[in-house]
Amino acid sequence: MVEFLKFVFSNFWMWLGFVIIIGMILNFIFRVYNRALRQRNILKHGYPENCNADGDFPQIKDKDTDDDGVTFKVL
Repeated sequence: MVEFLKFVFSNFWMWLGFVIIIGMILNFIFRVYNRALRQRNILKHGYPENCNADGDFPQIKDKDTDDDGVTFKVL
């Protein structure tokens, strides 16, 4: 292990390459874990109703009906 650390720290470019590779591996692990948590959250709570397929918010209609059947105008 000590020999490996001496090899990595012997040259700046070797050290930089090692840091970039380790960063990419850790970033990949984080993204996989993040997606797994997001998938579990969506499975548990469902997909948010305020988002459509491309992720933006739907436009508000001129008229909407309340749960009581009362119609009101949305500004």
